[in-house]
Amino acid sequence: MKKIITIFMVSIALIFSGLYVNAAKKKDEPKKKTEAKEKKDQKEKKEKVKKEDKEDKEKKVKKEKKEKKEKKSDKKGKDKDKEVKEEKKAKRDEGEKDTKKEKKIKHDEGKRDTKDKVYGKDVKGRTIYEGPRGGHYYINENGNKTYIKRDKD
Repeated sequence: MKKIITIFMVSIALIFSGLYVNAAKKKDEPKKKTEAKEKKDQKEKKEKVKKEDKEDKEKKVKKEKKEKKEKKSDKKGKDKDKEVKEEKKAKRDEGEKDTKKEKKIKHDEGKRDTKDKVYGKDVKGRTIYEGPRGGHYYINENGNKTYIKRDKD
């Protein structure tokens, strides 16, 4: 009887140990899978880092090239600015007006929005209008009305 019980106990122990071994194997398999995944992820990260490093290096090289070009163009631009300033000084010395001063805004008399009648033109070529109360005026350079004094007859 004791022999049967011991055999039974040993068999139960073997069964449980087998289950434990199988369970351990199953646990090891996911670890292996996760380890493989981790290795792949690490490789991918390394590749990404390498790509990013390459891109950063390329960007730095491009920036350096742009900076060099800008420095060259700045030098050229400074030379051009000096030339322009010298030309302006020469013009002033000669008595010529600066280009900015030459561009005075002149009022176009023909486009005057007015309800008044056109009376005629004066000796200087300005259009003369007749005002609402019978007075005569022209539009000056600033766009304002300048009334003309009447001659006493």
